[in-house]
Amino acid sequence: MPWRHVLNWPAQLTAIHAVLLLLFALSPATGAGQRFFDDFDGEDLGSHWSIGNPKGGWIYSVHDSLLDVHGFAGFSASQWIYAHVGAYEDFDLRAHVGWVEGDSPFQSLSVQLFNNLQGGFVAGMTYRLERLDGRARTTITADIAEGPRVDMSGPADGFHHFRISREASQFTAYFDGQKILQGNGTSADAVYIRLLFRGRLQPASTQLYVDSVGVVPEPSAAVLVASGLAALALRRNGRHL
Repeated sequence: MPWRHVLNWPAQLTAIHAVLLLLFALSPATGAGQRFFDDFDGEDLGSHWSIGNPKGGWIYSVHDSLLDVHGFAGFSASQWIYAHVGAYEDFDLRAHVGWVEGDSPFQSLSVQLFNNLQGGFVAGMTYRLERLDGRARTTITADIAEGPRVDMSGPADGFHHFRISREASQFTAYFDGQKILQGNGTSADAVYIRLLFRGRLQPASTQLYVDSVGVVPEPSAAVLVASGLAALALRRNGRHL
């Protein structure tokens, strides 16, 4: 299970970063999109999230500033939640996510942006675990609608950073701060964010976590993004699985 180490930063620096994070989360949007941020600091999902799969079921909890998905039930071993974020021409999507291999033969976690609820995929990143011939294979995918896609070997257990941005029609994807994909793609506005979880039905366990997720307009909010996420890093950098 995840835990958090306390970092011994100077009190003044911590306070400054906390204020910057608050400004990032609460200040009005500069453009059509609204700044969206959730670090799951509560007892359940916020009212801004909607459940997407009426035939599917999931076993989850919200605790210690984590969305923890650890099983599936019902007729479909998948579930997603989505939230309206406004309408972004350019954007910066960031998510701090984690996983444990567990005993499931398959599990995946996706962070995606869509133009509409019927489809209209814009961009996303996915972690995927598959067991082939008894061996575990972990893959990280970055996918851009009407543009390039990359599949790369991924790390095992741990917390990691997903990021996709679009500025002047050019997309860039990063995994743990390393650029893994760049190119042009769809010009459709990003209107909804979706978190998609897939696995196997019980008794196989799934261990998927979302620590925080945020979307802001680009490029005008770049400074606020950096400042807000620096503050968040004070809480998250010591988290391990």
